[in-house]
Amino acid sequence: MTAPATPAPGARRGIWSRLGLSTRILIGLALGVFVGLFLGEPAGALQPLADAYIRLMQMTVLPYLVLTLIAGLGALDAPTAKRLALRAGLVLAVLCGIALAVIGLLPLALPSFQSASFFSHALLEPSQPIALAELYVPANPFNALANAIVPAVVLFSTAMGAALVGVPGKQVLLDSLRTLEHAVVRVTRFVIALTPIGVFAIGAVVAGTMDPATLGRLQAYLVIFGVAALLLTFVALPLAVAAVTPFGYREVVAVAKDAMLTAFIANSAFIVLPILAERASALLARHGLLTPDAKATVEVVTPVAFTFPNAGKLLTLLFVPYVAWLTGDPLGPGSYGSLFGAGILTYFAKAQVALPFLMDLVGVPHDYFQLYIPTTILTGKFDSLASAMSLLAMGLVSAAAMAGFLRLRAGRIALAAAVLLAAVAAAIAGTRALLAATVDTSYHQDEVVRSMHLPRGPMPATLRADLPPPGPVAGSAVEQIRARDALRVGYVPDRLPFTFANAQGDLVGFDVELAGRLARDLGVGTLEFVPVRWDTLATVLAEGRVDLVMSVPYVAEALSQARYSTPYFDGFIGFVVRDERRHDFVTIEQIRRLHRVTLGLVVEIPSLEERLRGFLAGIDVRFTIVDSSKGMPRELPAGVDALVMLAETGSAWSLLHPQFSVVVPQPNPLRWPAGIVTRTSAADLADFVEDWLVIQKSSGVVDRAYDYWVLGKGAQTTRRRWTIMRDVLGWGA
Repeated sequence: MTAPATPAPGARRGIWSRLGLSTRILIGLALGVFVGLFLGEPAGALQPLADAYIRLMQMTVLPYLVLTLIAGLGALDAPTAKRLALRAGLVLAVLCGIALAVIGLLPLALPSFQSASFFSHALLEPSQPIALAELYVPANPFNALANAIVPAVVLFSTAMGAALVGVPGKQVLLDSLRTLEHAVVRVTRFVIALTPIGVFAIGAVVAGTMDPATLGRLQAYLVIFGVAALLLTFVALPLAVAAVTPFGYREVVAVAKDAMLTAFIANSAFIVLPILAERASALLARHGLLTPDAKATVEVVTPVAFTFPNAGKLLTLLFVPYVAWLTGDPLGPGSYGSLFGAGILTYFAKAQVALPFLMDLVGVPHDYFQLYIPTTILTGKFDSLASAMSLLAMGLVSAAAMAGFLRLRAGRIALAAAVLLAAVAAAIAGTRALLAATVDTSYHQDEVVRSMHLPRGPMPATLRADLPPPGPVAGSAVEQIRARDALRVGYVPDRLPFTFANAQGDLVGFDVELAGRLARDLGVGTLEFVPVRWDTLATVLAEGRVDLVMSVPYVAEALSQARYSTPYFDGFIGFVVRDERRHDFVTIEQIRRLHRVTLGLVVEIPSLEERLRGFLAGIDVRFTIVDSSKGMPRELPAGVDALVMLAETGSAWSLLHPQFSVVVPQPNPLRWPAGIVTRTSAADLADFVEDWLVIQKSSGVVDRAYDYWVLGKGAQTTRRRWTIMRDVLGWGA
C-alpha cells in the first residue's frame, strides 16, 4: 500500500494561523460586536473572560519594566551615564512637555455636552490627595510591586540600574537579567496571541450591554486621539528638532517615514528601534556630524528611551479627560496638573496598568476602563506612529546636546512655537466642528426621570387641588383615617425624587411608593396627596388637614410641633450650583477662597443656618429665602451662589436642569436624616408608622425603593434594547 503523501510544514497551518495578528484581532473584535448586537444583555456573561484577559495583559508589565530599566541603565559606564542622564533627561522633559501641552489642549475639541446623574454615594467620598512619599518612594519595593504602585517601582528600578554602573563584574548579572527579560517577553507574546479572544469577549460585552448613545460618543475619543497623534508626529516633534538642530523639518520627516510606516502597520514602535537608530546616524552623517559622541548617543538613547514615557505612550492620557467629558464632569485645571504629574512616572508601565490608577487619582469612574481595550485596535497604530517620531527626535536632539551642535536661537524657537500654536488652534476648531456635526450630544436624562413609574402593588395616588377642611385632632387618628377610607399625605410639589409628576401626569416618587404601601397596610381604599408648603407644614398637620408628611428632614424647630418617626434614610446637605462653579464648592478650602457666599433656602430654618455657619467657619455666609411657592425655581435667583437642599433632591433636580450640579462639600459632609412626620396628638398613628417602618426596612422594601427613585438604579431600562435575535429574527420576542 502506498503511504499518503506528507504535506509540507506550511500546508499544515490552518487559515486562522496564516492570518496576521492584526487581522485576527479585527476578526475577533468584529465577531464580538456581532455577538453583542445579536444577544444583547446576555452577552454580559462573557465579562469574566474579558476580565481574565485584561489581568493577563497586566501580568507581565511590571516584571518587564523592572528588568528593562535595571539592565538598560546598568550596562552604561559612569561618565557616559552622568552626562547622558543630565542632557538626555532634559531633552526628554522638553519633548514630554510639548506632548502634554498638545494632550491638554485637544480636549477643547470635544463639543459641549450636558450631563447629570442621580444621587450617588460617590458624592460623599472625598477625593484622595496625592501622597507623594507613598507614590514615589518605595519603603518596601515588594509591596510596590504587589500593589502596582508604578512610580515607586520605577524609582527603585532606576536606582538599582544606576547603582550597577559602578559595580565590577556586573556583566554576568546583566546577562541573567536580559535572559529573564527575554523569558518575560515570550510570556507577553503568548498573551498577545490571545488578544483576538480577549477582544472578542470585550467587544461582545460592550456591544451587548452599553448604551448605544455611549457607543456613539466613543468616536469622539478616537477622533481627538488621531488628531493629537498626527499633530505630534508631523508638526510638533519635527518642528522641535528643526528649531534646535541643523536639520530641516522636511528631512526629519523624510528620514523617519519608513520607520513610522512600519510602526503604524505593525502596531509596534519597538520593532523599528534599529531602523530609527540607523536613520538618525545617516542624517548625522549627511550633515557631517556623525562624531563618536553623537553616534554613541543615538545608539544608546534610542533603545533606552523606549522604556521611558514618550509622546506616543502619553497620548493615551487623553482617555481620562474623554471619560470625564463623557460622564458630564470635565476635568478642571487642577486635575490636569495631578493627571500629568502622576502620569509621567506612571507611564513607565503600559496604559493597562496606568489608566485605572490615574482615573482613580483624579476622580474619574474607572468602570469605563473596559472601553479603552477595544479602542487600542486603532489608537495603538497612531501611538506607535507618534512613538517612532518621538524616539527619533529624542535621539537627534540628545546627539546634538552631547556632541555640541545644539542651536538655541530665540527666533527659530519662537517661529516653531508660533507655527505649532496655529496648527493646534486650527486642529481644535476643525475637530470640534466635525464632532459637533457627527456626535449625538443631545440631553436625554430628563426623559429618563419623566419615564419613571410606580411598581405594581402600591396604591396609586389621587391629587387634591386644595387643602381639605380641618379635621378632628383628638381621638384615634388611625380610626379616623379608616372611617374616611383615605390616607391624606402632605407633599411639596415637584420635589424630585420624592414626589413629582411623570410624563403621563401621574404622581410618582419615593414618597408616593412608600405612602401607597402604608395606605394599603392601614386598610384604606384611597391615597390622597395634598399640596403643602414648607413654611405651613406644621400648621397643616396640627389642624388635621393631612395625616402625615413623608421624608421630612430633621430640624430642631419642628420637634415641638410635630412628631418624627425613626429616620428611614440618611440624607446629606448638598449645594446646588451652576455647572461652571461646581469646583468652587467641592471642599471647604475651595469655598474659603470665595470669602463670602450667599446660600438660598426654601424656608427659614435658624437651626440649619447655625449648622451651616459652623460647617463653613471662617467664611462670610449669608442666607436668603428663595420663593418655592410655585415649585422649585428653574434658575438660581440673582446674587445666590448656591441653593441648599438635600443632596438627594438636588441630584434629581439637576437631571431636569443639567446646567446645575449638586456638590457635597468635603470633608465631613453634614448629615440630614429624614423621617415621616405626624401631628403630636396622633400617637397611635405614629406608633403604627414606627412598627410599619421596621417591617418595610427589614423586608428590603425601603432599600429597593431608595435604589430605584434616589439612586436611579434600573430607571433607564424602560425601553427594551434592540437586538438582532429578538428584533430582526423574532426569537424570544
